Amino acid sequence: MISQLKSLWNFAFQHILELSLVASVLMLGGAYGFEYIGGLYPCDLCWPQRYAHMAVIIFASFALFLRKKAPDKWIRFKIMTLFSYAVSVGYSGYHAGVEQKWWEGPDSCTLQAGGDNMSAEQFFQDLGSVTFVRCDDIPWDLFGISMAGYNFLISLILFIMLFLSVKQDLRR
Repeated sequence: MISQLKSLWNFAFQHILELSLVASVLMLGGAYGFEYIGGLYPCDLCWPQRYAHMAVIIFASFALFLRKKAPDKWIRFKIMTLFSYAVSVGYSGYHAGVEQKWWEGPDSCTLQAGGDNMSAEQFFQDLGSVTFVRCDDIPWDLFGISMAGYNFLISLILFIMLFLSVKQDLRR
């Protein structure tokens, strides 16, 4: 069992760029699937996480393309892939903490009144025309972990693996 896990780790470590690319495509596809098929619209903290995965897809694709053609340049794209996962870890960890009420989210994630001079009628009229998604609500979870939580865990694992891989590449 241990040898099989070690073999799986070595395979994933050797193919970390491919794994990163596929993972980001699947996570981004899942996010859009939940939005367009499931009707779970993203909040303001969801968007930067999506952008980070878009960046991973772009940078990992360039790194894979340049790996054989320009070995001096491909490591730069691998490092940019690493930083994109760092952004994903940061935003998804922050978002998961907001969902768990460990800290407050940004003001854009909570419903606020328009000011003291707004009438109740105007407030309710404005409220009816706005689609609002709160960042501190968990619209979907599996085993008590939200989408932001899964994004955090997967991104953290891939970030650590990419970091170790980049560290190994820079030593050569």
